[in-house]
Amino acid sequence: MDAQNRDTRPAARTALRTGEDYLRSLDDGRVVWVGNTRVDNVATHPLTRDYARRTAEFFDLHHRPELHDVLTFVDDDGTRRSMTWFQHRSKEELVRKRRYHEFIMKHFVAASCPRTPDVQNYILVTYVDDPEPWEKAAVGADGRGLARNIREFYRHAMENDLVCAPHFVDPQADRSSTDAHGTSPALRVVATNDDGIVVNGVKAIGTGSAFGDFLHLGVFFRPGAKGDQIIYGVCPASTKGVTIVCRESVVKDDPVEHPLASQGDELDSTVLFDNVLIPWKYVFHIGNPDHAKLYPQRVFDWVHYHALVRQAVRAELLAGLAILVCEHLGTAKIDAVQARLAKIIGFQQSVFAHVIASEDLGFYTPGGLYKPNIQLFNWGRVYFLQQFGAMIQELIDLCGRSALMFPTEAQWQDPAMRPWFERLNKGPTGEPYDRIKLARVIRDLYLTDWGGRLYMFENFNGTPLQTLLSLTLKRAEFTGSGPFAAFARRVAGIEVAQDQATEYTRVADYAKAQDAAREEGLAASLVRGSGRAA
Repeated sequence: MDAQNRDTRPAARTALRTGEDYLRSLDDGRVVWVGNTRVDNVATHPLTRDYARRTAEFFDLHHRPELHDVLTFVDDDGTRRSMTWFQHRSKEELVRKRRYHEFIMKHFVAASCPRTPDVQNYILVTYVDDPEPWEKAAVGADGRGLARNIREFYRHAMENDLVCAPHFVDPQADRSSTDAHGTSPALRVVATNDDGIVVNGVKAIGTGSAFGDFLHLGVFFRPGAKGDQIIYGVCPASTKGVTIVCRESVVKDDPVEHPLASQGDELDSTVLFDNVLIPWKYVFHIGNPDHAKLYPQRVFDWVHYHALVRQAVRAELLAGLAILVCEHLGTAKIDAVQARLAKIIGFQQSVFAHVIASEDLGFYTPGGLYKPNIQLFNWGRVYFLQQFGAMIQELIDLCGRSALMFPTEAQWQDPAMRPWFERLNKGPTGEPYDRIKLARVIRDLYLTDWGGRLYMFENFNGTPLQTLLSLTLKRAEFTGSGPFAAFARRVAGIEVAQDQATEYTRVADYAKAQDAAREEGLAASLVRGSGRAA
């Protein structure tokens, strides 16, 4: 790491979970189904153990002294913690956090695990950054200190290095009726008492839930949502009445034939809640559809920035695979092939450029955190989603038969067949067996059900492409009142009517107020002594 990012302070104590502790915690009686199979212990069952071991490895990596500079930090109390919990208050610190994420992505299954603990817990940042609105806007909590709940749970999760798996998506309802969502089986509060809230219903989809300590519950607002369906908080995965129903596993058995797909399946799931009691200490907000319509969109900003970082890493891998395959096939010096390789490399460069731009043009949150520019990292995601399928097809086409027609390990080891396969896979660069290794990775990533699930995840993760595009024109700066249109009017010599001019002034004042708020956030963080902004 850069010298400025090294944490040279000695640690008075360590709050780093071990992989052994994590695996032991999974045997807690949680009810998990994977396809048609009831899993007795997530840590040991063949359908779940590989991914559980990957997560255990995640925790163990943080204990390695040679990786402390990248994977851990020492907080103001002298405690060494996982960078998962690092709160960045300057652009340099945001970059440090991003490099941590990149390390985790590249270490774990070639950035093919979108829900490692570092990103699962990133989603909690919005609450603890600005907890008061969640309490003030609540309906039905009767002054039970929800902001305090947020702070205390975040501290509890950080002290114990827990994993909180988000479940925000509600069941699909009849989109032709605005009343359908209100009558759907979506999770809702059916009773409250001195102990907590009683909830009943379904959260339709989440990822990695079977491997989490807590389920993180929230809502993506839909028209027609009722107040009793607005629930934000956490629930232990082993709570009585909770059933985690995972899709059929796509994990592969053979680590030689399937070097990536055999490392585990993080499993997408539906969670059923059968009159589950959630203690008040785990409740962050209830009851207010208007709050759910606006403020909670910020919750997923952090994971969407993380998604773009992951997509940049995936684009880097795709470019590297394309380069190596063409070198091994002897096509890398053909002009037409070089043009196609340049297209793939340009794709990677453009995705990563959005990462850098979003960091460079970031702003300060109410709590003094430095946050990447939302519009820029979302546009980076748009670009990735629009181009990724075409780039995969370019790679597959550049491979020719090599992506599909290659021997199994047993065929390669057969004394009679091996000489033929060596001649078939010989190229100007590398060994014949290298081409087979490349082909196995390409097949796992892009030509298997395991890779297909990952492709679908990228397309629907958090905010699908069409939603990202439609949200753009809901931003004031991209309407007729915004600066783009103002510039065009000036060039065209178009005069503005008085009522329009008033509206344009309002938008300009709003933009200035946003800039002032960002500067105020920086100043406030410096006054508190917690800001180290550039």
